[in-house]
Amino acid sequence: MSPSQILLISVLLGVTLNTRQVVGQATINCQRPPQLVDPALCCKDGGRDQVADQCAQKILGAGNGQKPAGPPSLETAACLAECILTTSSYIDSSQKLQVENIRSDLSAKFSNDSGFVEAMTMAYSKCEPQSQRRLAVIMQQMQQQQPQQKQRCSPFSAIVLGCTYMEYFKNCPDHRWTQNAECALAKAYVTQCGLGA
Repeated sequence: MSPSQILLISVLLGVTLNTRQVVGQATINCQRPPQLVDPALCCKDGGRDQVADQCAQKILGAGNGQKPAGPPSLETAACLAECILTTSSYIDSSQKLQVENIRSDLSAKFSNDSGFVEAMTMAYSKCEPQSQRRLAVIMQQMQQQQPQQKQRCSPFSAIVLGCTYMEYFKNCPDHRWTQNAECALAKAYVTQCGLGA
């Protein structure tokens, strides 16, 4: 499972859109996103990741020759994200990001691409406070709507991953960016409609 697939799953956790902006000749309507484009086609991410694949196999049962029967539930997406961040030691038991662990792991995996390492590390750092705030709001809403229901996995990791990949997309290093109209429109939408941190 690639980071861009994780991003698409994480975005399912909900983003409120409510503004309208103009980019060049195109009007950006935050209520109506442009045609969906795979973020990895515009901004090359880190590619296939062993930890994400292992977690997908564990949580989704993927990898045994069968494809999941549709997008995962929000609960499953939360568990997948939690598995990825805890297995990678990116998050501790108190749901705090371990930025030095993140930087160290990415530096080891991408030793020849400091631009990617820096962009991803900055995205994680920027997203933690925003993700903590979003988590508090979500938990309060869940308590009001379903006070007795206990979540198997906290949505925090999914919120962090969704935000991180949006921030990375918005600040994609030049050498990883694809210049075309669809990507420019997607970037303008993500940037101007307040997606990410």
